[in-house]
Amino acid sequence: MSGIFGGGSRPAAAPVKSVAQTEAERDAASARARADERATSSERSEMQGVQRRRRLRRSGGLRLLFSPMRQEGPDGTPLKTTLGG
Repeated sequence: MSGIFGGGSRPAAAPVKSVAQTEAERDAASARARADERATSSERSEMQGVQRRRRLRRSGGLRLLFSPMRQEGPDGTPLKTTLGG
């Protein structure tokens, strides 16, 4: 069917992009990719920190029990024991 003034409609021609526009799109895409990579990296390091803290919490008591630090007082001097008499 034709319109009031006759003739059918033609599809609009695709807009021609300039070199600057394509370059800007490429730069934006690479910036998004870098941001995604940065976010992934920070998530990974955050998870590793959480896992490290959990591991220390689990094994911290036993490590302190057998460590030489247990043999020292808070000021770094050796503790006096009454067992050796």
